Order: sequence, then structure tokens, then C-alpha cells
Amino acid sequence: MHAPIELPARDALSRLLRRELALSDTRVRAIIRITGCTVVAVVIAMVFQVPLPAYVAYLVFMVSREDVASTLITAVGGLVAVTLAVALSLLFYVFDAAEPALRIPLLAFSTLIGTFIARASPLGPIAFLAGFVLVLSQTLLDDVPTTEFVTHMVLWLWVVVAIPASITVLANLLTGESPVVLARNRAAQLMEQVAGYIENPYSADPSQLRIELLSLNELKNKAFMWNKKIKVFAQEDGRLLAIVLEMLQIARYLPSSVTPGSRRSLAYTLRQSRNLFLQRRGVAADVPNHAFEPLPPDAAPSHAALRSAADALLDEASGKLPAAAVANAPATRKQSPVESALANRSHARFAFKVMCAVLASYATYSLLDWPGIRTAVTTCFFIALTTFGESIHKLALRLSGAVIGGLIAGLCIVFALPHLTDIGELCLLIAVVSVFCAWISTSSETIAYAGMQIAFAFFLGVMQGYGPADDLTELRDRVVGIFIGNIWITIFFTTLWPVSAVGQAREKWSSALKQLSDLLVTKDETTVASSRAEICKKVCEASELNARDLFEWRFLSREREADRIVPEAPHIEQITASAFVLLRLKENAALLPSDNEADTLTSQRLMALSNGKHPEPPDERLRSAPPTLLSKARERLNEEIDHASRAI
Repeated sequence: MHAPIELPARDALSRLLRRELALSDTRVRAIIRITGCTVVAVVIAMVFQVPLPAYVAYLVFMVSREDVASTLITAVGGLVAVTLAVALSLLFYVFDAAEPALRIPLLAFSTLIGTFIARASPLGPIAFLAGFVLVLSQTLLDDVPTTEFVTHMVLWLWVVVAIPASITVLANLLTGESPVVLARNRAAQLMEQVAGYIENPYSADPSQLRIELLSLNELKNKAFMWNKKIKVFAQEDGRLLAIVLEMLQIARYLPSSVTPGSRRSLAYTLRQSRNLFLQRRGVAADVPNHAFEPLPPDAAPSHAALRSAADALLDEASGKLPAAAVANAPATRKQSPVESALANRSHARFAFKVMCAVLASYATYSLLDWPGIRTAVTTCFFIALTTFGESIHKLALRLSGAVIGGLIAGLCIVFALPHLTDIGELCLLIAVVSVFCAWISTSSETIAYAGMQIAFAFFLGVMQGYGPADDLTELRDRVVGIFIGNIWITIFFTTLWPVSAVGQAREKWSSALKQLSDLLVTKDETTVASSRAEICKKVCEASELNARDLFEWRFLSREREADRIVPEAPHIEQITASAFVLLRLKENAALLPSDNEADTLTSQRLMALSNGKHPEPPDERLRSAPPTLLSKARERLNEEIDHASRAI
């Protein structure tokens, strides 16, 4: 078994922070853009005395995305959601304004339906935001003197959303990143980083490279939506991405016997493909010629497979695609959103748990007569995720962000605000803190939410009205509300149908093994090519879920070692790489009936492993097969299956 040559695990936290906080030209421009939009939004809110100025500033952070298309979609979706929520709120007021007994059923109904649609529908973000605003607006009835006042407040909500959304969209249209240019530049950059990793395995983190490659697929789709003309490259780009992911997976387990010269030759081929990729998309790039180092007679199967994948990538990037490979995969009927939602009970269970937590939080601050801790309801909406580990991870970010933001706001209230004399000085203070918050919020999902919470806590503390803030109780109430909301989320998510992040990871690992098993016996080359990226995505998502196990602590019962349905991450990664090697070598080999029989037996062993069973020992006839690259690759895969089966 080849051990991966990767960066050492020590100093993981410092490496994580360096990676997350590293600045690039694109990120610096995003930070400046968010800061500028926040300052403009604050000026408008203060001059025209728009209610909830803290939310006006915070919504700039929520709407801002890395590219123009994403920002525009988020802003339009937010306006649609708040319009729908305001209309429904006014309708609900007809029934529950004078009848408090109806308020709780309507709150429960709004939370349940909004959260369910958010999980089960492509319109999820709009439904989620509409449900949240609807619930929040209904809770205002408890603290207002007249229904006329609350009606005006609800109508102002549309303005509160429209101002930051319009400012952010306008700024992005003028100075934002085009998704086409951003996707192209990021693809070229990642191809260069993968080439550098193949040449020097200690130059990058392959797991992080895989995450960035998979996220590139979503950005690529937005680029196609932004510029219809480049859709002619859609299939080609998908195949290029799949091959680069395959090469990265194989390169992680390339044996140390591969010479530096061979690694350089592989890296040069990838760089040549990168330059051809840029050339065919209108970007000037030199395509250097270099001498390919031939495979040595005793080349390892993984080395040969990586060479074959690099050659295939070069053909794809240069447009030399065989006609047979262009054919589309056979169409399969996909479930409609309604069918998918009805077939998946987890959506309804998730919505029910969120509803229970929201109602419990509402009852808590109502019975305590403490409206300042209304953030408990907000917390229930924003930290509830599929698995308990993910929710606790977001809880940690939310609490740490709230504490840091509240501390900054408290220091400003005591030491800075008493000395400010005009709105210009306030904007300078807002800009300084916004730069810090935007720096964190533009990182990956690992820590980005903490930056959002620092901004929210700071804005709530500093912008309590239209004059200098001098009250620290709002900061205290906000933090207390966050704790109460998280307590209720913890109670309901650990007692009602608890979902473990590790359990979800094992399901994805099992699905990846089943898919690899099917690919070993399929005759459709198109299916094999299109499935590699999907398998990498499942393995990557499983690894991220597995990392969230740290946040579950002892809240969820642990399965016994004998109950594990599939082996753990290192074995799955090894099996995936070995299977990719075998599949790549099969494409260039003349298969014999004995090869098909051997692959069928190996496929059966993978299927047994995916079901949590110990596979049968490999047939002795496989061990006596002629020592070809294909037979060596198959033997390596069976060895990895044996290693994994012993870990179950």
C-alpha cells in the first residue's frame, strides 16, 4: 500500500488560519467593495432615519458574493423573499393581531413550511428567508402599542432590504468580478497548483485543492449563465475538470519510486494543457514544447495511469476530442422536487426540529418577559444544519463571532463613540471594523460565518439609533439570546431523530464504493468519464462531514466499532485512487475475457465492502495472471480492499 506523500499534520491550526486569511487580488477587491457598500448604506440609513440601521449595514455582508452573477441572484432572491414575507405578514395580522391564541399555530406553520421548502426545493434560499422574515415579523406583535405601528415597521422591512441590495448590486455591476473571467482565471490557477503538486508533493494540500476544484464547478455554471456564448465549452470544461480531479486523486498515492524527471514531465504536460485551455478561450498564453520522458519498463500502474490521464487532458485542452467521446450520456428521468421531497423524510424531520426549537425559544423569552433576547429565534434559523456536528460547528462560529463583535462594539461605545462628532467619523469607524469583518467573511465556510457574526454584533451594538450609542444591555441580551437558541437546538437535534455527521459521511463513502463497483463492469465509456468527478465529490463531502465529528463530542451515541458500515477515510481514498488507476488503464488496453471476469469479481468485492460485509478472498486465478500493468493495477485494488475490510 502506497502511503500518501502530503504535508505533515503538525501545526494544523496555524496552517488553516494562514490559508483562510491569505489575501489575493480578488479578495482585496471584494473586501474594499464590501466596506464601501457598508459605509454608503450606513450614510443613507442615518440621513433618512431608516429603521433598523444595523440590519441595513449587515445585509451588505449577506448579499455580497465573490462574483457579479451570484450577488445579483442573491439580491433579487432577497427582494422576492422579503416582498412575499411582508405580504403574508399583513395577511396573517388580519387573523392573529387581535387573537394571540392564533399566533403560535401560525408561527409553527410558517417555520415548518418555510424550512421544509428551503430543504426540498430549488427555491430554498428564497423560501428560507421568507419564512424567517415572516416569523420575525409575527413576533413583533408582542412588543408594539398598536397594529398600525407594526404594519409600518413591516412595510419598512422592504426598504431595509432594498437599500443594501441595490447598493451592493450597483457596486458589483460597476467594479465586481465577472463570473466568466473569475472561473477562467481560477481554473488556470488550480491547474498550475495541481501541476506543482505533482512535481513536488509537499507544495500544496491535495484535500484543499480538491475542494477548490469542486467549487469551481458551481462557479463555471454561473459563468455559462452570465455569458451564453461560452456554453459551447460546457461539455469540454466538465471533462477537463473530471480529468484534473482524477489526476489529483492518483497523484496523492504516486509511489516514491517515480523519479523527479518523470514528475516534471507530468507537470509540464498539465501546464501545457493549461496554456492550451487559455488559448482556446481567447487568452494569450505560450505553449512550450518539451520532451516527454518515456515510461520506464518497470513503471508502476499509477505512474502509467497518470501519464495516460495527462495525455487525455492535453487532447481535451487542444480540442482533439474523439467523436465517440462527445456523445451525450443516455438521458435518465430525474425526480421532480415534489417527488424528491415526499420520498425523503429527513426534510420533514429537519423542519419539525427547527419548528420545535423556534417555538421553545419564543416561549422562553415571552414567559421571561425579556424581548431583548429575541435573537434566540434568529439563532434557531441560522445554525440549524443537516447533521449535529455541522450545527455545533456553526454554533462555535456564531458564539465566537458574537463575543468578538460584542467586545469590539462595547469598547467603541465606552471609548470611541463619546468622542465622535459627525457622521463622517462614524463612517470611518464603521469602515475600519468592516474591513476586518470582510477579511474573515470572504474566507471559506470553515470560518467565514464568524466574520458575519462579528459584523452583526458590532452593528447591533454601535448603531442602536441615530445618535451615539450608550447602552450595553443590547449586547448582553443578544449574547444571552444566542445561548438560549443554541440550547434549544441542541436539545431537539440530539433527542429527535439525531443525525450524526459521521453517519452521513459513511453513507457517502458507501455510495462512492457502490459507484466504483458499477464502473468496473460498465461498458459505457461516457458513464465512466462523467462519474469520476461525482465520486470525487462524494468522497470530498464525506471527508468534510467526518471532520465535523470533532464538534459532536458526546452528545450523540457512538456506534460500536463492529457497527461501522464502511471503512474510514484513508481506506476510501486509497481505494478510489486504485480504482481510478485500473479504469484509466482499461481504456488503453485490449481486454480479454479473463480481464472482464476478474473485474466482475473485483466489482463484487467492492459491492460487499460498501454494504459493510467482509468480501470474499480474491480468486487464486487472479494472482496467477500475467504480470501486466492492468493485472498489477487490479491486484493493487484488491489489496486495498483487503486492507479496508480488516478495518471494518
